[in-house]
Amino acid sequence: MKNENDPMGIKQGLRETVEPQDAAGKVAKKSNRVTVNVQLPPFLLKRIDAAAKQRGISRTAWIISVASKALDPED
Repeated sequence: MKNENDPMGIKQGLRETVEPQDAAGKVAKKSNRVTVNVQLPPFLLKRIDAAAKQRGISRTAWIISVASKALDPED
């Protein structure tokens, strides 16, 4: 359920494993991942880390989850 504190509709406290998928919907192998470097304001990184910790997942898994939901909101 979406609300003002959870605009992407991510349930707080949800523990899940986020696996990236390819165009055919198959789970991508870790070897198919690329490393990217981004620059974030410190306050935003703290918020991302807090959100990931609350869900019990890594920062990378959280970013994959949120980016996937933002790009494919109907899923």
